[in-house]
Amino acid sequence: MMNRQALEDVGISPAKARIVAKAVDLFYEKGFERTTVRDIAAATGILSGSLFHHFKNKQEILYTAMAMTTRGMGERAEAAVAGISDPVEQLKALIICELSSIHREDGHAAYVLVDEWRSLDEASREKVLALRDGSYEKCWMDALDGCAEKGLLKSPPKIARQLIRGALAWTRNWYRTDGDLTLAGLADEVTNSFLKI
Repeated sequence: MMNRQALEDVGISPAKARIVAKAVDLFYEKGFERTTVRDIAAATGILSGSLFHHFKNKQEILYTAMAMTTRGMGERAEAAVAGISDPVEQLKALIICELSSIHREDGHAAYVLVDEWRSLDEASREKVLALRDGSYEKCWMDALDGCAEKGLLKSPPKIARQLIRGALAWTRNWYRTDGDLTLAGLADEVTNSFLKI
């Protein structure tokens, strides 16, 4: 389930927050294309027509969920690296931050962000990418550029970021939070895979 309080904290009304949270759960369970406006309204406990008092259409709900998720991830990334000057430690902190987003209990929003990316219309994609690049990816590139400047990065920073993004996203298919490997331990393994240390 998406964190409704987090949505409200970024300026979304309680009614919109409830709709987005329920929609994210449905998009996760059924997929965006198979989820109907009726499904969202029923899960929220309102009539289908009432949904349109809050959102123009289902696409706007998806965009809102993705924009809020992206903004939240950017804020968490900035907080994760605040006060850390060593780029290797910044990288570890960002890896833990991203893994935490993927594996936390309300992680459906992160899954929907990845899984339903192609369902988002082009104009909305551009807006979400601008949000992502403005904070979240800037934190990553600062850390990776810092590691590269120290001669520690095995790949060019942009390629390393794409490889790390893919590796972390794939952990949702095999990593178990109740297993022997902690998120911090997994972050160390990932860091060691991409750095010459």
